[in-house]
Amino acid sequence: MTTSWNSKGKTYYRYSTIVTNKSAKTLKDLKLSVSKLYGPLWGLTKSGDAYTFPSWMNSLAAGKGMEFVYIHSASAADVSVSSYTLA
Repeated sequence: MTTSWNSKGKTYYRYSTIVTNKSAKTLKDLKLSVSKLYGPLWGLTKSGDAYTFPSWMNSLAAGKGMEFVYIHSASAADVSVSSYTLA
């Protein structure tokens, strides 16, 4: 959680999540599962039941990371890697 605020009697939280490629190879075809999400999410593209790289990315180089953020009025969402390919 990076920040919180109150609006109309409700507390909202901003969460930041960083996905890091710890492999020595380039990460492609990343699919993330995000459950218990009750608000907007920025930095990923929704694809069916999964989330993928944002439209401006198609891979993540070795050792690099990418951030996405979401806002909702509950505890942190559950984020997990569903699938990926290394090239």
